[in-house]
Amino acid sequence: MFPSPRNETGHVSESAGFYDEISQKSGTRFWFHGLCNTFITVAERELMLMFLPTELLLNHIRLQDVTVNYVADWSVEQLREPAQRVADRIDQLMRGA
Repeated sequence: MFPSPRNETGHVSESAGFYDEISQKSGTRFWFHGLCNTFITVAERELMLMFLPTELLLNHIRLQDVTVNYVADWSVEQLREPAQRVADRIDQLMRGA
């Protein structure tokens, strides 16, 4: 998810080493899972997005959910708009809007 030129996979594979530095610089406790919590809260509480697109955007789909198996696959284009809406709302909230 997070690019890293220092890792042979091309992305950060272990995030725990970043928590302290980010927390100190931001002035608040930070953990990457908190980003998911924020995304879900904004998507579902602020924007009232449907559950399924939120789950897909977080890669949290439970395959044992029978109902989900009947829904046609969502394309990247179909998920782009809800993802952008969440990002835009987070920006607004950060600016105090």
